[in-house]
Amino acid sequence: MTKIEIYRFTLLNKAKEQQVLNFYNEEEDLLNTMDDFCSFIHRNIRDYIDSQGKYRTFTLDGIQKLNPNNRSISGYIDSSYTGENGKLKDRKTNEKIIDIKADNLVSKSFFFLIHIPINSKYGYLIVEKKENHGVKTIFSSAFNNFMRAKGVSNYFLELKQAPPRYFLKNHLEKGNLKEIRLVSNNSSDENINFGKEERVFKVSDPNYGNHLKQILIELFNSQEFDEFSKISFLDKGDFAFVLGYNKSCKTFYVKNKEKIRSNVDVSDLIVYEDNQPTLESMIQISLELIEFAA
Repeated sequence: MTKIEIYRFTLLNKAKEQQVLNFYNEEEDLLNTMDDFCSFIHRNIRDYIDSQGKYRTFTLDGIQKLNPNNRSISGYIDSSYTGENGKLKDRKTNEKIIDIKADNLVSKSFFFLIHIPINSKYGYLIVEKKENHGVKTIFSSAFNNFMRAKGVSNYFLELKQAPPRYFLKNHLEKGNLKEIRLVSNNSSDENINFGKEERVFKVSDPNYGNHLKQILIELFNSQEFDEFSKISFLDKGDFAFVLGYNKSCKTFYVKNKEKIRSNVDVSDLIVYEDNQPTLESMIQISLELIEFAA
């Protein structure tokens, strides 16, 4: 199964004003800056410690491909991490080939594409999804460090999830309500934060679920925070609802919509060679999905 994640990014100045990406800093094109950034991280492996204490590296597997005609940059990210013991075995005999130690780097290579439209304040990052190899935080952090290193410290990249509108629309219009989740900031004292508490309510009655779903969608589509103020719970938390459609489930957050995940299964939309997606088909489907990105 091949899934991709879609992110939308903006370039902000110190006043948090969005910049036109092909003409920021008075004359620079972010497409060229991103190409320079990709070349930099290919030459200079970024290493860091993640929130779980694992040592990780972030770089590119090969030189990126710049296409000025469709204003895209594509290639493969090389992501590695330590912290897992295991064994590498022969597929046919199941015999051990080599032990994998906790301080060895476990590496994966996966597709990425950057697209920067002309005269737009929004650009897009498409990444092939691989478990335990998230790139959202490290990509923005590495890029912002790169900008500071080149002497452009008054601009920074902001990266957010951007699920395709049609994907959300199908779930909202045709999906069945599976459950409701109440997520609150669990704090018994104003000065002490014990993290978050989540309560889950399963929906078993389809008729009741359809009625409740319409109310939730109305809240989800509301852009007025006055509507949220009618629900005292939202002062200290958020709530989400899960819709199932076509064998997949999607979680919709009423208050913080940026938490909606942008995973899209493209397995049936791409071409394979030796059981691997071709670069050309991944580029094509990525550019098509960007047209529908939120």
